[in-house]
Amino acid sequence: MSILIADSGATKTEWCLVAENETQTHFTEGLNPYYHTTDSITKVIRQDLLPEIEEQIDEVFFYGAGCDSDEKDQEVREALDACFTDSDNYVYHDLLGAARACFWNESGIACILGTGSNSCLYDGEKIVEHIPSLAFILGDEGSAGYFGKKLINKYFRFEIPDDLKKDLEENYNMSLDHITKGLYDGDQKSRFVASYGSFLGNHSDHPFVQKMLREGFESFITRIVMNYSNAQDYEVRFIGSVAFAYQDLITGILQEHNLKPGIFVKNPMERLVTFHTDSALQKS
Repeated sequence: MSILIADSGATKTEWCLVAENETQTHFTEGLNPYYHTTDSITKVIRQDLLPEIEEQIDEVFFYGAGCDSDEKDQEVREALDACFTDSDNYVYHDLLGAARACFWNESGIACILGTGSNSCLYDGEKIVEHIPSLAFILGDEGSAGYFGKKLINKYFRFEIPDDLKKDLEENYNMSLDHITKGLYDGDQKSRFVASYGSFLGNHSDHPFVQKMLREGFESFITRIVMNYSNAQDYEVRFIGSVAFAYQDLITGILQEHNLKPGIFVKNPMERLVTFHTDSALQKS
């Protein structure tokens, strides 16, 4: 049996083909249905993915940012059905993918901290509680988008120390015209704002940056994670590049609030492959 698994975020989609105990990895752009149509998703898959795949696919499991309603799921599923006509195609929210990658069949609180942020309480099979992230405009605490937004705001409010301000101006386009166009004219606004968040990673030893990071992660943990039912009874596990990069800081904040830190996974694909190959073996 050949299985194709997709993990689609705001920036890119990772595709992993599992066939005869071998894996192949391919990448396309992110395929969020809030920014794509069925036709544009179909076009990307046909142009950038299908020429790389020779095997007959039996099942496709697509975990995607933006796949959070029947309508959006259907848009993606129609694209998959058009491209993979002989396979069984399944579409899930990327949050379920994160939960499965974090916990497989165990229960716990699964969190995503990457370009955006999200979280859920998972019972080992399904998501039983979900506190909405509210996207980068209203929420996304602890994400690259959140930190990018805070950094831009502090720059134009004259709150950034001179040494950081100089380095920021030398390495990023901080003109108001450029930022305004990115916010109002760009197709990927969250990705644009998140690109500024990487500045903090290059200056994580600076007291000003350390304070920003702590406030952002503290907000995610106290305003979101701690509001899940009986949160202190569960392990809290994380997916995403931001969580992975700052796992020591996040672990410390969790422990300060008597929460149980678990694993930090930079990329969920390897664990999703294990989840689905084990499930396939159980079916056979």
